[in-house]
Amino acid sequence: MLQPIKNNAQRITTSQNVSIPAPVRGWNARDSLANMPEDFAVSLDNMFPNLTSCDLRSGYESHSTGNGTGAVETLVEYAGPVTRKLISAAGSVIYDSSAAGGSTSIATGKTNARWQTTMMGTSGGNFLYFVNGEDAPIYYNGSAFVTPTLSSVTAADIIHVTTHQRRLFFVFKQSLTFGYLPVVSVAGTVSTFDLSGLCRKGGYLMAIGSWTRDGGSGPDDLFVAITSEGEVILYSGNDPSTAADWVLSGVFSIGKPIGRRCIEKVGSDLIVTTQDGAISLTTFLPIDQVASTSMAMSTNIQNEFLASARSYGDNFGWQSLHYPQGSYQLFNIPISTTTAYQYVINTQTGAWCRFTDQNAACWALYNGDLYFGAQDGGIIYKADTGVSDNSNNIDWKILPAFSYYGARGSQKLFTLCRPHFTATGSPGFAIDLNLDFSDRTPTSVPTEPTITGALWDVARWDTGLWTGSAQTANWVTVRGLGEAASPAIHGATKSITIKFNSYDMVWQQGNAI
Repeated sequence: MLQPIKNNAQRITTSQNVSIPAPVRGWNARDSLANMPEDFAVSLDNMFPNLTSCDLRSGYESHSTGNGTGAVETLVEYAGPVTRKLISAAGSVIYDSSAAGGSTSIATGKTNARWQTTMMGTSGGNFLYFVNGEDAPIYYNGSAFVTPTLSSVTAADIIHVTTHQRRLFFVFKQSLTFGYLPVVSVAGTVSTFDLSGLCRKGGYLMAIGSWTRDGGSGPDDLFVAITSEGEVILYSGNDPSTAADWVLSGVFSIGKPIGRRCIEKVGSDLIVTTQDGAISLTTFLPIDQVASTSMAMSTNIQNEFLASARSYGDNFGWQSLHYPQGSYQLFNIPISTTTAYQYVINTQTGAWCRFTDQNAACWALYNGDLYFGAQDGGIIYKADTGVSDNSNNIDWKILPAFSYYGARGSQKLFTLCRPHFTATGSPGFAIDLNLDFSDRTPTSVPTEPTITGALWDVARWDTGLWTGSAQTANWVTVRGLGEAASPAIHGATKSITIKFNSYDMVWQQGNAI
């Protein structure tokens, strides 16, 4: 008996191509990997999230050497009406580091280089005040350091200083009492004011500042004292010696502050670095501490920020700095005495990233440009300049949010990935495919790109072809089977600028191996 012939139709597998935009919403260390929007990144190192692309950060170059052999632990700008200078401190010496090349010693014999500073103007000039809790306070007048006469207190105990309502206010180490001078004075009798009756958690004063609620400078400015236990005490007025002119505005709780440089004035606001994250007082104070985590500036990277605070909170070097030219605010995270990261937020969009390989002990602006003091070698670097890290590669990494590529719940065989860049050369990069929420460190070694255009002062005029930005997109073979994937794109360069715009992923449906 003849059997019917069965016609076995051949199953045809077709490839699908999905394009994913750059993670311009930045680094996300808060949301579940399985439910993270595609315009975030699981990690984003040395790639700054701009409005339409993620851009390789600029490099840095040596600005000044000769600051001893250890860490440069203080870096600050003296801003007079005519003169501006970059002042640094390392070991027992304070230097004038304004000029590129070598620093000049201008004060010696100091106990430590961890100074807190503030500018103060009087009829006698503009003065940059320095205190460190070990040496008597000093101030810089634009040409030399002076040791002011401060009576009625132990001057060497002053460890923090700020200017508020035309007065200098002081924090004494291991104390809940602050001191203050007469109006527009840089020396004289220091009066004191005890806050211990208001501090239910105890501890000591960590830092003080001036918070402007009306956007200007005037009678609405509040005096802010922050204790080591995270209590914030606010006073309005300008004279602590007179009850009518010194009125308690409130006592609030925040996370414990990290380090003496935990507070920074940005415009009319105060930014405070705490164990609960980086917070804006303007945003925080209308709410309670429990709700503050979701309102913190660092909410998108909250898990990472909290982990860093737990692991490295006792290390010296925590500092925040607003950098208007770069449209970002950075938070220096000292991992060790030789390594530091910067958690960086785009002040226009609120998107985060991480900068690595800038091993800074401190940061400052000088003439609007960004500088950092190195953790060793006594070197000051100018940051956000050039295309290399002092002639070394800038190492970068992008791990976009995991994507199901429009087919959640189905297995996919991933075969090809194509990143899209705008660059001044051909970017060298490698891709390691992460499947189903794995987070493997890229092991592939990227190649250093070759500049195909002409170099200034090297190529011949009217002969060389000048390098310009161009779109580049090259397919790279990847291999993996899973429901969700993310390509870890890793590169290194010391010769070109790079903008990451998007990537394409090719995959096939089914259980193919």
